[in-house]
Amino acid sequence: MSQVSKSPSDYRFQTQVRVRLPETDAVGIVYFGNYSVYMDVGRMDYLDHLNLNRADWPIKDLVPGAVVSNSLNFHSPARYNDVIDVHVKIANLGGSSYTFHVLFTRGEEQTVLATGQLTLVWLDEDFKVIQMPDDFRTPIEQFESA
Repeated sequence: MSQVSKSPSDYRFQTQVRVRLPETDAVGIVYFGNYSVYMDVGRMDYLDHLNLNRADWPIKDLVPGAVVSNSLNFHSPARYNDVIDVHVKIANLGGSSYTFHVLFTRGEEQTVLATGQLTLVWLDEDFKVIQMPDDFRTPIEQFESA
Protein backbone atom coordinates (compact mmCIF):
# COMPACT_ATOMS: atom_id res chain seq x y z
CA MET A 1 0.00 0.00 0.00
CA SER A 2 1.17 3.49 -0.74
CA GLN A 3 1.82 6.13 1.90
CA VAL A 4 -1.18 8.25 2.91
CA SER A 5 -0.47 11.95 2.37
CA LYS A 6 -0.64 14.25 5.40
CA SER A 7 -1.19 17.32 3.19
CA PRO A 8 -4.84 18.44 2.83
CA SER A 9 -4.00 19.96 -0.56
CA ASP A 10 -3.47 16.43 -1.93
CA TYR A 11 -7.18 15.68 -1.53
CA ARG A 12 -9.97 16.94 -3.79
CA PHE A 13 -12.81 16.04 -1.42
CA GLN A 14 -13.49 16.93 2.20
CA THR A 15 -16.35 16.46 4.64
CA GLN A 16 -16.64 17.04 8.38
CA VAL A 17 -17.71 15.24 11.53
CA ARG A 18 -18.24 16.71 14.98
CA VAL A 19 -17.09 14.57 17.90
CA ARG A 20 -20.01 13.57 20.10
CA LEU A 21 -19.57 12.83 23.81
CA PRO A 22 -20.18 9.05 23.56
CA GLU A 23 -17.38 8.84 20.95
CA THR A 24 -14.79 9.73 23.60
CA ASP A 25 -13.06 7.40 26.04
CA ALA A 26 -12.38 7.60 29.78
CA VAL A 27 -9.59 10.16 29.30
CA GLY A 28 -11.73 12.41 27.09
CA ILE A 29 -10.24 11.71 23.67
CA VAL A 30 -11.88 10.09 20.66
CA TYR A 31 -11.92 6.33 21.13
CA PHE A 32 -9.73 4.85 18.38
CA GLY A 33 -12.48 2.62 16.96
CA ASN A 34 -14.57 5.65 16.07
CA TYR A 35 -12.05 6.67 13.41
CA SER A 36 -13.26 3.69 11.35
CA VAL A 37 -16.76 5.15 11.57
CA TYR A 38 -15.43 8.58 10.55
CA MET A 39 -13.56 6.96 7.65
CA ASP A 40 -16.81 5.37 6.51
CA VAL A 41 -18.57 8.76 6.71
CA GLY A 42 -15.84 10.15 4.46
CA ARG A 43 -16.14 7.23 2.03
CA MET A 44 -19.91 7.50 1.72
CA ASP A 45 -19.89 11.31 1.42
CA TYR A 46 -17.24 11.01 -1.32
CA LEU A 47 -19.39 8.50 -3.21
CA ASP A 48 -22.49 10.69 -2.69
CA HIS A 49 -20.55 13.66 -4.08
CA LEU A 50 -19.89 11.69 -7.27
CA ASN A 51 -23.43 10.20 -7.32
CA LEU A 52 -21.94 6.73 -6.90
CA ASN A 53 -23.75 5.77 -3.71
CA ARG A 54 -26.62 4.08 -5.52
CA ALA A 55 -28.91 1.21 -4.68
CA ASP A 56 -28.71 -0.40 -8.12
CA TRP A 57 -25.22 -1.92 -7.84
CA PRO A 58 -24.87 -5.74 -7.89
CA ILE A 59 -25.44 -6.30 -4.16
CA LYS A 60 -27.68 -3.60 -2.80
CA ASP A 61 -26.50 -3.91 0.80
CA LEU A 62 -22.86 -3.52 -0.22
CA VAL A 63 -22.96 -0.02 -1.66
CA PRO A 64 -20.65 -0.40 -3.58
CA GLY A 65 -18.26 -3.15 -2.65
CA ALA A 66 -17.17 -4.98 0.48
CA VAL A 67 -14.40 -3.82 2.79
CA VAL A 68 -11.39 -6.14 2.63
CA SER A 69 -8.78 -3.98 4.38
CA ASN A 70 -8.84 -1.13 6.88
CA SER A 71 -5.84 0.49 8.54
CA LEU A 72 -5.36 3.59 10.66
CA ASN A 73 -2.40 5.48 12.11
CA PHE A 74 -2.91 7.99 14.91
CA HIS A 75 -0.93 11.21 15.24
CA SER A 76 -2.74 13.60 17.62
CA PRO A 77 -5.86 13.31 19.80
CA ALA A 78 -9.29 14.77 19.12
CA ARG A 79 -11.72 15.60 21.90
CA TYR A 80 -15.42 16.13 22.51
CA ASN A 81 -17.00 18.76 20.24
CA ASP A 82 -13.96 19.05 17.95
CA VAL A 83 -14.83 19.43 14.29
CA ILE A 84 -12.75 16.96 12.30
CA ASP A 85 -12.06 17.56 8.62
CA VAL A 86 -12.12 14.25 6.76
CA HIS A 87 -10.09 14.53 3.54
CA VAL A 88 -10.73 11.69 1.10
CA LYS A 89 -9.34 10.44 -2.20
CA ILE A 90 -9.27 7.20 -4.09
CA ALA A 91 -5.59 6.43 -4.39
CA ASN A 92 -5.88 3.18 -6.31
CA LEU A 93 -8.40 1.78 -8.78
CA GLY A 94 -7.73 -1.86 -9.60
CA GLY A 95 -9.70 -4.23 -11.77
CA SER A 96 -12.13 -5.14 -9.01
CA SER A 97 -10.84 -3.22 -5.96
CA TYR A 98 -10.31 0.36 -4.98
CA THR A 99 -8.50 2.02 -2.08
CA PHE A 100 -9.39 5.20 -0.25
CA HIS A 101 -6.79 7.33 1.47
CA VAL A 102 -8.18 9.37 4.33
CA LEU A 103 -6.60 12.24 6.26
CA PHE A 104 -8.19 13.50 9.48
CA THR A 105 -7.30 17.07 10.49
CA ARG A 106 -8.56 19.67 12.95
CA GLY A 107 -8.77 23.46 12.90
CA GLU A 108 -7.38 26.17 10.69
CA GLU A 109 -3.86 24.93 11.41
CA GLN A 110 -4.94 21.53 9.99
CA THR A 111 -3.41 19.52 12.83
CA VAL A 112 -3.04 15.95 11.57
CA LEU A 113 -5.07 13.64 13.82
CA ALA A 114 -4.93 10.36 11.90
CA THR A 115 -4.39 8.81 8.49
CA GLY A 116 -6.03 5.73 7.09
CA GLN A 117 -6.60 3.42 4.15
CA LEU A 118 -9.74 1.52 3.26
CA THR A 119 -9.86 -1.04 0.44
CA LEU A 120 -13.07 -2.43 -1.03
CA VAL A 121 -13.72 -5.09 -3.64
CA TRP A 122 -16.64 -5.53 -6.02
CA LEU A 123 -18.71 -8.68 -5.50
CA ASP A 124 -21.65 -10.25 -7.28
CA GLU A 125 -24.73 -11.63 -5.53
CA ASP A 126 -22.87 -14.90 -4.88
CA PHE A 127 -20.05 -12.93 -3.20
CA LYS A 128 -17.62 -13.70 -6.03
CA VAL A 129 -15.18 -10.99 -7.07
CA ILE A 130 -16.22 -9.17 -10.25
CA GLN A 131 -14.81 -6.41 -12.44
CA MET A 132 -15.52 -2.87 -11.34
CA PRO A 133 -18.17 -1.36 -13.64
CA ASP A 134 -17.04 1.44 -15.94
CA ASP A 135 -19.91 3.64 -14.76
CA PHE A 136 -18.29 3.50 -11.31
CA ARG A 137 -14.66 3.78 -12.45
CA THR A 138 -15.00 6.62 -14.98
CA PRO A 139 -16.42 9.33 -12.67
CA ILE A 140 -13.70 8.59 -10.11
CA GLU A 141 -10.92 8.77 -12.72
CA GLN A 142 -12.33 12.06 -14.02
CA PHE A 143 -12.72 13.54 -10.55
CA GLU A 144 -9.32 12.48 -9.23
CA SER A 145 -7.43 13.58 -12.35
CA ALA A 146 -9.14 16.98 -12.75
